[in-house]
Amino acid sequence: MVQHPPYARSPAQVGVIAAITLGSILALAVGAGHLRGSRADERGVRHDRAGDHGGPRHPDGSRPVYRPREASDMALIGPLAESLDAWPPGASLREVADARRRLAPALLSKISPAIDDARARGDRRGLVAWLICRSMILQGEGDPVRAYADLAEARSVAERDLALAEERLCTILYYQGLAAMRRGENENCVECRGESSCILPISAAAVHRKTAGSEAAVRHFTEYLEHFPLDLEVRWLLNIAHMTLGQYPDRLDRRYLVPLDRFRNSEFDIGRFRDVGAQVGVNRFNQAGGAIMEDFDNDGLLDLAVSCYDTAQPLSIYRNRGDGTFEDRSEAAGVTGQLGGLYCVQADYDNDGLMDIFITRGAWFTSPIRPSLLRNKGDGTFEDVTEAAGLMDPANSISASWADYDNDGWLDLFVCCERQPQRLYHNRRDGTFEEVAARAGLHAGSAAPFVGKGSAWIDADDDDDPDLFVNNLEGAPIFFRNNGDGTFADATREMGIAGPMHGFSCWAWDYDNDGRLDLFATSYAHTIADAVKGLMGEPHAVPTSKLLRNLGGGRGFEDRTAEAGLDGVYVCMGSNFADFDNDGFLDFYLGTGNPSLASLVPNRMFRNVAGERFAEITGTSGTGHLQKGHGIACGDWDRDGDVDLFLQAGGAVDGDKYHNVLFQNPGQGNRSVTIKLRGVKSNRAAIGARIKLVTAGAEPLTVHRLISSGSSFGANPLEQTIGLAGADRVATLEVHWPTSKSTQVFHDLPAGGIVEITELSDDIKIAPRKPLPQPPAE
Repeated sequence: MVQHPPYARSPAQVGVIAAITLGSILALAVGAGHLRGSRADERGVRHDRAGDHGGPRHPDGSRPVYRPREASDMALIGPLAESLDAWPPGASLREVADARRRLAPALLSKISPAIDDARARGDRRGLVAWLICRSMILQGEGDPVRAYADLAEARSVAERDLALAEERLCTILYYQGLAAMRRGENENCVECRGESSCILPISAAAVHRKTAGSEAAVRHFTEYLEHFPLDLEVRWLLNIAHMTLGQYPDRLDRRYLVPLDRFRNSEFDIGRFRDVGAQVGVNRFNQAGGAIMEDFDNDGLLDLAVSCYDTAQPLSIYRNRGDGTFEDRSEAAGVTGQLGGLYCVQADYDNDGLMDIFITRGAWFTSPIRPSLLRNKGDGTFEDVTEAAGLMDPANSISASWADYDNDGWLDLFVCCERQPQRLYHNRRDGTFEEVAARAGLHAGSAAPFVGKGSAWIDADDDDDPDLFVNNLEGAPIFFRNNGDGTFADATREMGIAGPMHGFSCWAWDYDNDGRLDLFATSYAHTIADAVKGLMGEPHAVPTSKLLRNLGGGRGFEDRTAEAGLDGVYVCMGSNFADFDNDGFLDFYLGTGNPSLASLVPNRMFRNVAGERFAEITGTSGTGHLQKGHGIACGDWDRDGDVDLFLQAGGAVDGDKYHNVLFQNPGQGNRSVTIKLRGVKSNRAAIGARIKLVTAGAEPLTVHRLISSGSSFGANPLEQTIGLAGADRVATLEVHWPTSKSTQVFHDLPAGGIVEITELSDDIKIAPRKPLPQPPAE
């Protein structure tokens, strides 16, 4: 009898899973499955242009009536995720990776004989369904050429049967266009990457040199639109295909044009960012994942940590060499066994002055996966202390956030869960944690359907006790008020919070510099068509993200989304914020993370206009990357005084991978100062501390900052690079520490330096910045 290691699946078990999964995939292939958010009306009314100009007809002379495309998920993320729940809670990371890697080959081994059988029996309908089925798996596995060949055969078979063509032809045309477009991406953006690759608007330097993929996509999408000209998603894909060929808008049929004048031309221009990821050595090719920018070795330079949704890909650690490049230290750091993880975030959980890493796993899967807590040993290596710390309990999690909720000077951990009640881990101050969510009154996920996708700690009532906002994918968010005694109370309605619906990432910030912490919470409710409408400036019918302005005095929040110009549809997963133009007001960047291969919408950048509204500057800043954006981290990695942007790019399957992106800030001439805080009575990392800065000069500017890693899907450094606009000195700098309830005040500080402040100390260290060499332009 063959023996299998614990939790491993035998070939027979894999076969059972494959058989069950095939039913789900075949249902998609024959038109039963639909993507979340897709609406039939967006695919257009039934329409046929054959008419009296020829084309096939029924024996009675009537014209065929073709069905619109089925909005099936060609990336196969839904069926694959649902079929992968065969590992038990105690499975190791390697066992999870092995289980996932075995599934697609098992599926293909079942489908190929079914295709041969359908051919032999002359079963056209079955053959078409199985060919589409196999093409979907091949596309998800990263083989669009073979996927396209299956679709070409499926089309040939369908066109020999008019009734079958009516039912399936337009779906096949749509899939052919997607497969061809991905081939074009692979042969140009992926294999021949340049710093302007895949950035909307497509520049002359990024026009495809290998044109076969995009040319075929143009042909198939045009064929589809001849039947359904109102399908805005397909029109959008056709427009992108023409852009990649350098044919937009001149060679594009005017009926299908998607105008981008509004996107291209912003009222503000802060300069064009450059993608220097390949030049500086951080361009890992990966699926979606998390990102941290932080100084892990305490050398004064910001490093990077990058995780990946792919359960077989390890965490990467990139050390800033100090010469304008990074080196991959993953193996030397001892993290190559840390496989998978859609999110990661830093914290000094043991108050030893070294930044540690927490990784969440299991997002979107049915079965949970263990997280990881990696202790920074201070010698360039990390130690997995998850079990010793009491954090091994598996979960389906995409986000976690750190705060000292009880003000004992030690950081506690909140973990968002998709299929379990949310978790709150209290730091015992001895390297271990105790799960106390139920005792603390954090009941999200038990009384009602709740899929936690993001959280933000925010002292909304200025009582020095951090409250908690949790964003919910399945409905409305929850706001928990900190009672100051280790417990929380649901104050959502009392605080005036009614959205967003279908929430995802979120963060706390003071966007208008009034000294009160506000919230921005993204919504994942969308269709691609509605996102495109937003790019064109047209109205949509989808729930939006929410900008919630703090009214002060514990009175709650007011919804300022529409007034701030943020009521668009952004398809947002990853996100983060920073002052990109050093004017003293926080801007932000959104990553687009839909798992469908058809989701090719740009990531978005927004400039804060004096705390009153936001203006999109994606087009003029050159940051509208079309590859999917997940973990986002913003920091001054090259020490030139302005904040750069790291984008962990890639989708949810191997067929949608991309290279990481590092957008280099061009600089705008405004000055800045970088503040580093060290807690003594408060937690060492100073998370939760508040900064108030007033610039010197005839028109002083007041700036407020909260020490945090930023958004719930991305991790900024805890140091704060604060823009001073046109000022060259700081008149007053105040630091408030919630745990000690003390406030330090410093006066007359120069711009352009790095300021280090220790709690309860009058000493202040100021060091000049030493800019690193800039990557040469391509």
